[in-house]
Amino acid sequence: MVHGTLDDWVKEMDELVRAHGLTPLPTEFHLVSDEDIYTLSSYFAPGRYRHWTHGERYWMAKQRDEQGLGRIYELVVNGDPALAYLLDKNADAYNVLVIGHVLGHTDFFARNQFLSAVRRPNIGMWFREHAEWLEDLHRQRSFSRVEKLIDAAHTLYQLVDPYYRAPDFVRIPDKDKSKGQQRSFDWVKELYEPKALDHDDDVSYVPAYKIWPYTQDVLALVADFGHLADEERMALRMLREEMLYFQPQARTKFMNEGWATFWHVRLTREFSQWDAQDHIEAMRMHALVTQSRNFFNPYYFGWTLWELINELHGLDTCFQIVAEQTDLQWINQWITPELVRLAQDKNLWPLERPIDAQDPNKGTEYYPVEDLMRDVQRVFLPDTPEIFVEQIDAQSHRLDLIYHGDKPLHKDYTQDVLNAIAYLWGGDVMLTSAHKIWYGNEADWRRRA
Repeated sequence: MVHGTLDDWVKEMDELVRAHGLTPLPTEFHLVSDEDIYTLSSYFAPGRYRHWTHGERYWMAKQRDEQGLGRIYELVVNGDPALAYLLDKNADAYNVLVIGHVLGHTDFFARNQFLSAVRRPNIGMWFREHAEWLEDLHRQRSFSRVEKLIDAAHTLYQLVDPYYRAPDFVRIPDKDKSKGQQRSFDWVKELYEPKALDHDDDVSYVPAYKIWPYTQDVLALVADFGHLADEERMALRMLREEMLYFQPQARTKFMNEGWATFWHVRLTREFSQWDAQDHIEAMRMHALVTQSRNFFNPYYFGWTLWELINELHGLDTCFQIVAEQTDLQWINQWITPELVRLAQDKNLWPLERPIDAQDPNKGTEYYPVEDLMRDVQRVFLPDTPEIFVEQIDAQSHRLDLIYHGDKPLHKDYTQDVLNAIAYLWGGDVMLTSAHKIWYGNEADWRRRA
């Protein structure tokens, strides 16, 4: 039986983590129902704006739990203070482990430079203010129109950049001009007032302008210079702010989950307010969430990689990595032949692989270290192409994008993104790649259900 109350457990766990050199954020702990945890996890935070994608995630989480395919035990929100939501029907032993896991997360939030940069005070209030503003917009305009705006912004969630600044614009010289010159974008304001997405009036434009430097933040550029009404422009900027808030969490997911697991293992060994049976129950939960049959389970893979780095390089190196890196940097720098051999020797990472992935009856073969390294690194390659804005053709109000990668673009994804950009931009969109030229179609986006 676990002794004491939730506050007692938090107090002891906090003392233990600080004794190990961790510095978790001040954290508010809340016990919530399973319905609340489904809602919070589907919105990613309390108080966010409503949208059909959040409802879709809610039902997926609920069905997975009811079918025994996966339970959500907690949700932690990066803020000052951090917010931690624990499932009230968890066994006490489970919640002790979850508290240790949460404090690992909030130490990661405090330590990592990318997560520190987006942390906000009173994070719940910030989300609620955005939600209330968008609710007002729903009331002012048709519901479907605002939903389409949010849908389009969601489609561009990868095309944001925390280092974006309003670009310089270099006028492309015509045959009568020998040299282009730096120009501000004041001509946009001179030529037209911000207009609604479905406004079809003709507008006269000046010649094309190159953008310098190229920007990957398509959403910011569209919000700043697209054919939008003022309130639509504001809505896109709010949505972009939230995307930038969540972006570092997506880019450090394996590090973060692994770090929290690395520490809950240690803290539960040292926790004093339970007996041996409680500790066994907590370790059963640990075994459940770190199942190794899926090697790239973030809990299992992240935890084992931290254990290996700690053994080879020490805890101080781990602290430095947490502070400075993302998942991709972590994998590229620290997955070495020495580390992979150690992982295989300890039976943490696979020593064998199927001879034929399509036919398990053909048996297995030795998994060479170099192949395992390559396969791990391949999983962490960016899964979306880096698309940049190259220029604005002001005569036709066309936005020109460019993709420098060698890998062919995925047809459906690319077309969907370009249609969303065209819808928000209010004009033509063209993407040039090594393999073909793509065009965005605003009308196709309007016809979406």
